[in-house]
Amino acid sequence: MKNRIFKTLPAAVVLVLGASAAHAELPVDFGGYFRSGMGSSSEGGKEACFGLAGASSKYRLGNECETYGELALGGQAYKGQDGFGVRINTRLAFSVNQNQDWEQASPAWRELNAVAENIGTGAFAKSKAWVGKRFYDRQDVHITDYYFWNNSGPGAGIENIDLGATKLSYALIRNSDTADSKRMAIAHDFRFSGIKVNPDGELTLGVQLNQKRNAPGAADVAGGNLLTVMHTQGNLMGGFNKLALQYGKGSGAGTGGINFDAKEDDSVFRITEQVMVQPSGTKWSGMGTFVYEDKKEALTSIHTKWTSIGVRPIYHFSEHYSLAAELGQDRVSPDGQASRSLTKFTIAPQLSAGNGFWSRPVLRAYYTYAKWNDAAQAAAGADSALSKTGVFGAATSGSTIGVQVEAWW
Repeated sequence: MKNRIFKTLPAAVVLVLGASAAHAELPVDFGGYFRSGMGSSSEGGKEACFGLAGASSKYRLGNECETYGELALGGQAYKGQDGFGVRINTRLAFSVNQNQDWEQASPAWRELNAVAENIGTGAFAKSKAWVGKRFYDRQDVHITDYYFWNNSGPGAGIENIDLGATKLSYALIRNSDTADSKRMAIAHDFRFSGIKVNPDGELTLGVQLNQKRNAPGAADVAGGNLLTVMHTQGNLMGGFNKLALQYGKGSGAGTGGINFDAKEDDSVFRITEQVMVQPSGTKWSGMGTFVYEDKKEALTSIHTKWTSIGVRPIYHFSEHYSLAAELGQDRVSPDGQASRSLTKFTIAPQLSAGNGFWSRPVLRAYYTYAKWNDAAQAAAGADSALSKTGVFGAATSGSTIGVQVEAWW
């Protein structure tokens, strides 16, 4: 039955969007993302993936052990002569363990929303209003898949209000505790974007205020906030630099949304830096990143510091052939405990649709080597690659070899 549902849901979406688009005489858009592959560790068994306990991300190249995909369908449901329009957006996502041929998965409705465009005049002439489930202006580091600013979910909002020196967006996002739906909170998300501060550089300021909305009898949810200052430098050697400073408290002591496990005095301070370049006239492209995070648990007053630094350079031999390498290190240091460390290196020959850093689809073979310390091994989850019960046993290093395809469209 689940398989039948999985097959018919996308078809139903196509029919609904197709009918709307036919009425509006506009096409249906189809987009998405997927990655898939296979491999084996140096000790046998399937490919191993290396991640450090306490780190919020891992370096991706040659270090993804699942098949993951997203299917996005959307279209213009209405377009008026005055410029007003309504667009429908949907997105299904799925993930399987990449173990064998038949792996059942129930799809997740990640996005299902309607966006009204050009909703007024004056400051609202180019504004949009939206309602539904949405990926809300997510900010990430590509080479680690780290979404450092992500307040997504069911909600509503208005964006791109022209205030002259900046554009204002406001969203109201609601989330409920998966373990108890009576525990609920809403996030008021204010963003001021496009603030010009230097040539090709601009600021985005974000203020997220969390408000608990529990039903009677439910366990308390901490209030909280998340403050973000992000500077984006464009036109930088064919790429960009993005630097974000964040401070969160209570249920906002994360990367966005609601942390239902948080206490009122939990806090986080974070610096996220990333730079992507592809200098004109060269055969090189690449991305580098640095993250520093300090989390404080109110109950114990323990600070846990996470530091991550890594690079992914790519040499493009021709339009379609390239060689990528990735070197990254994560270190997690809880107060009063030994520091955990993990270093991962990957080399990957690639066949891609173009000679740019973002060119996809890309087919790659890879070899990955990782080394970690005793503290990382002790903190690792049971049966994971770094654990003594994992495929590498008591060793503190290991490698894996495999192939992968990654695509977006």
